[in-house]
Amino acid sequence: MTPCARYHPKAKEILAAQPSILGYLAACLLVLISTGCSTHSKRISQPRNLFYDGQLKACREGLEKLGKSNRHDRDVVNLDLAVVDLLSGQPKQAEAKLRDVRDRFELLEQDSLAEKTVSMWTDDQVRSYAGEDYEKILIRVFLSLSSLMQDGIDAESYTLQIQEKHEALAELFAKRNPPPEESPPDNNPSQVIAPKKSSGKEYQPLPLGFYMRGMLREATHRDYDDAVRNYEIASSLLPACVPLQWDLARARNGVHSQPGQGVVYVFAMVGRGPYKIEVAEQPTSDALLIADRIVSAVGPYKLPPTIAPIKIPDIAVPPSDVDSVGIRVDGHSIGPTTSLANIEQLAVSTYRANRNSIIARAVARRVVKKATIAAAKTSMGKEGLTALGMDVVGIAWEASEAADTRCWGLLPRDIQILRVEAPAGDHQLQLNALLGNRPVGPAQSTQVRVFDGQNTYVICWFPDARSVSQIMCSNRVE
Repeated sequence: MTPCARYHPKAKEILAAQPSILGYLAACLLVLISTGCSTHSKRISQPRNLFYDGQLKACREGLEKLGKSNRHDRDVVNLDLAVVDLLSGQPKQAEAKLRDVRDRFELLEQDSLAEKTVSMWTDDQVRSYAGEDYEKILIRVFLSLSSLMQDGIDAESYTLQIQEKHEALAELFAKRNPPPEESPPDNNPSQVIAPKKSSGKEYQPLPLGFYMRGMLREATHRDYDDAVRNYEIASSLLPACVPLQWDLARARNGVHSQPGQGVVYVFAMVGRGPYKIEVAEQPTSDALLIADRIVSAVGPYKLPPTIAPIKIPDIAVPPSDVDSVGIRVDGHSIGPTTSLANIEQLAVSTYRANRNSIIARAVARRVVKKATIAAAKTSMGKEGLTALGMDVVGIAWEASEAADTRCWGLLPRDIQILRVEAPAGDHQLQLNALLGNRPVGPAQSTQVRVFDGQNTYVICWFPDARSVSQIMCSNRVE
């Protein structure tokens, strides 16, 4: 393991050679020797800043270096690299990275007993990162976008995966936190996968997946019924969204676009998204109940009457000076983009729904470490300065633990959409960051090519008012 794993390779040898408490204490000392590495949030800060400064090449180099030097960071680094690939005009590479991480997270959903054991002696950073629930959902979203930037063949399949994964995670959460009464299953004969009710607002579906599915169904010029059903679901999730009502009315009338015209869909990534930071947290009663089950399974340990605050990761979202993107086509104002995926809300609600389990693991580790030091003192019969020295080792051992702040660091705060119908041909598309419908930064322009009766897709990223947006188009005019 790397030094950041906080687990010395010789500790296993010592434990095997000396199965006494003294062996455990020696392992503790070796753990302390290997401490001192930073959390992922600190390691990723420089590449992230380069990304927001528009230095994609330097950001890529920093991320690749981080992925090679810290194998436990590799999956989240690849998620960030996929974003860089997508905005650098390499959607195929982005899709490949996203698929790899998606498949790996699926495998890692089965907990490793060995990693669980090691993490009891160190911290969660030694465990293979299996992704947060919101990240697993958003991987499918970005897979859809990556496909649209190519031939779009797999885009519809990915939109279905968004909701399938969401439902699976919501059902798992509901099993762990059963509601007072179970709702009867919805026997909907439609081919559309309708959202199921979760035990609360923690796992509300993203309207974006249904909207994209409707968008693709509508583009066939045949499957308007499917388009209507998906737009209806998206509209039910965002009842105050007026543009969704326009989409519904158009699909109900069976019209994709007027003769001689095509459609441009602008996908705007707005604001800087959620990431993890380390915080000190006082264990809740629910977390202590979970921790008690963990320590009982690990060994003959008991929870103390009081637990001091412990280090855990938490979700942070920086303040935003951009809330939408204004669109102009050939000098004519079309309007602002509309939010269909509030990533901040998704990340905060799903992560905090599972917060007690994270706190419980940290509490269990503290109990195991304290019990190990106490057992060592009792076994060796040490008193006075020697006992004090062992107490110091125990305190340092606990202090060496760091929160697992690994996460997908290059996410937007919001994914927004605007649909523009325009005559077939080449057009100048102008985009401007907005705050309260007022421009807050320089306008960015690109040329797009519209085809009769077809969709053209544009992705832009406005993390803040000062950043120069990266703009990608599926039919760019060279």
